[in-house]
Amino acid sequence: MKAKYYWIKERHNPQLGTYYTAYGRLPFKEAMAHEKSIYGSNTMHKYATEDEYLNALAALRDRGERVH
Repeated sequence: MKAKYYWIKERHNPQLGTYYTAYGRLPFKEAMAHEKSIYGSNTMHKYATEDEYLNALAALRDRGERVH
């Protein structure tokens, strides 16, 4: 199945704090697998277009967030 959405993971780690990981396009099922965490928590944010995705990444960086 073709990946429909672009994804950014928001990671809350008790030791390292909050950071974000840019995943690009992923199938929905694979993206949801990245929400699972034994320690801390993850939230996957989806974007319908590449422009929305890139704007979200730029906004995170502009706010001073750590983005990988």
